[in-house]
Amino acid sequence: MSDSTLTSSATSRLSLRDRFLLDARWYRQRGAALSALTFAVIFVVLAIALPGSFLTGRNFGNLLGQLPPLFIAGIGQTLVLLGGGFDLSVGSVISLTSAILALPLHWSATVPMALGAAIAVGLVNGWGIVKIGVHPIIMTLATSSIVQGIALTLLPVPGGIAPAPLVAMVRGDVLGLPLGALWVLVIGALAIGLTHGTGFGRALYAVGANPAAARLSGLPEARIRISTYVISASSAAVAGMYLTARLASSDPNVGSALGLDSVLAAALGGTLLSGGIGGPIGTVFGVGIIGLLNNGMNLAGISPFYQHIVKGTMLIVSVSLFRRKEVGL
Repeated sequence: MSDSTLTSSATSRLSLRDRFLLDARWYRQRGAALSALTFAVIFVVLAIALPGSFLTGRNFGNLLGQLPPLFIAGIGQTLVLLGGGFDLSVGSVISLTSAILALPLHWSATVPMALGAAIAVGLVNGWGIVKIGVHPIIMTLATSSIVQGIALTLLPVPGGIAPAPLVAMVRGDVLGLPLGALWVLVIGALAIGLTHGTGFGRALYAVGANPAAARLSGLPEARIRISTYVISASSAAVAGMYLTARLASSDPNVGSALGLDSVLAAALGGTLLSGGIGGPIGTVFGVGIIGLLNNGMNLAGISPFYQHIVKGTMLIVSVSLFRRKEVGL
């Protein structure tokens, strides 16, 4: 359906849907601006408080190497949230990917197997939520448990050797820039292009903002929502490959912390958990905020246990700040 057709057939009943479908107004990204400001403030505070350890090339190199898995998983989670969904299976898919990569097979077999398994998980999640009507939290929590069990069955304890081609794509640098940064740049550009430069992206915002209006307008709401779960699971698989390559070995529990962190990164970036507002631009800064806080607390010698308290508090605050005031806004 073309934009001109949508505009000419608009009715008062669908005007809200048309507004979200036909243009991306600044208020969709209002959370990204606040996240960017928060990121800048935290950076300055750490630079002042820990100049000798924070402002070093080695520290920045470590940050750029550690953040890509969370960023990749967070991008997939962002798309699910934009469509009004929720994916708690992200961490388990990352763990399953790592376990599959440890199988005694050539990497040309294990890599497609990991991606195929992730796509299957995404399809199951999407189908159960959209077609059967299971609540997203219940559905993805159930699949998370199942997938984690499969990962532990395949690899009960950490071990194995990461595929050499993946390790080569993660370690090292290009023109002085760590390869991890290139992963972020490429995947970030693809995500921003998808959400802000395609019909799928415009439709995704419309579905998340007002599902009923999207259905009435003829948008393939079910297909769009299922697609977001497939993208999320696929992103988790890519994050699992990166993480496994960076560790140079597999771990069936390697993704356990990234499930909640992916939601937190999207929420800190201004993506509403109710859908329709936010996007990958904000998630970039959300991931950066988490990375800076973790890095700062580690450099300051603060116990890792306090990081969980900080993350939980940040999630509550971010959800409280970015709330939908009315349908579609």
